[in-house]
Amino acid sequence: MTTPSPTYYTTAELARAAQVTRRTVMHYAELGLLTPDQVTASGRALYGPYALRLLRDLIDLRALGFTLEEARDAVTLRRATHDVSGVYRRDWTRADIPIGDERLQALQVKLRTVHDAYERQADNLARFDRWLTKRFTGGQLPTAPVDLPGEADEG
Repeated sequence: MTTPSPTYYTTAELARAAQVTRRTVMHYAELGLLTPDQVTASGRALYGPYALRLLRDLIDLRALGFTLEEARDAVTLRRATHDVSGVYRRDWTRADIPIGDERLQALQVKLRTVHDAYERQADNLARFDRWLTKRFTGGQLPTAPVDLPGEADEG
């Protein structure tokens, strides 16, 4: 039986759920990439379940080689086309997206490039991952939270 996800995450709980450090969550919040859904009277940031999705998107995009600005644009696009619970809004319009056409086109080129590369390499990546997992970890993958390269010094 699984436990239900919390209604709101503290910064530490959000970090744990995404398997990153608290500092990574705080860094993205400082940059305005993650915004709390609520702030308590004492100033504690609380994040809703959709924040976890956005944080995972940021982490994944950064791991795929997207710059912080490209990741910001992708999250901005997702926020403009989805409601606060993460449900796709069919009523969005181009005016809802605060990103210029040139940057959106550059983002599309990057997405296609990464997608095409992944499609070409999917089988090799899976095979290589299985081999490395057997050889170096005895079949166990590390699960400790990590800081992503460059997170603390980008801004």
